[in-house]
Amino acid sequence: MESNVTVNASLDQLHDIIIPPAVSYWPLAPGWYALALLVLTYGIYVGLKYWSTYQKNLYRREALKVLSGMKLGEDTSKEISTLLGLMKRVGLQHFGREKVAALSDDAWWDFMEKHSKTKVDVEVRELSQKILYSPYAEATTEDVKLISKVAKVWITTHKGEADA
Repeated sequence: MESNVTVNASLDQLHDIIIPPAVSYWPLAPGWYALALLVLTYGIYVGLKYWSTYQKNLYRREALKVLSGMKLGEDTSKEISTLLGLMKRVGLQHFGREKVAALSDDAWWDFMEKHSKTKVDVEVRELSQKILYSPYAEATTEDVKLISKVAKVWITTHKGEADA
């Protein structure tokens, strides 16, 4: 019995476990501040890089807007001349006057093929020469669509030496 009394007496003397206060999440350790600063700096860098690329490609978006706003079938020769001029303006904007302004005929088409995914066949080359240099040249709506397709590929895929 005595042992039973001792056990009861020792159990009466026990108290509840004292739980320490919860660990605070604030203030953070210095490493977390460094990591947050690093992530913030990287986020700003990526944002500025994206913004710079977005601004740099403004002329492409404007050219595509002009291209999509053209109405096919009204005056096909004039439309082809406009498309050829648009392609040349895009080249001037991206590569500069020194590289592009003097190019014409096959040199221009070769330049386009070299700096983009544009593949210009003989039909397009001859059609452009006919439209540009013959005052009575006629073109069909299919010719306009063909040149329009070449223009779209040129506008969307051209890259210079600095871009590659």
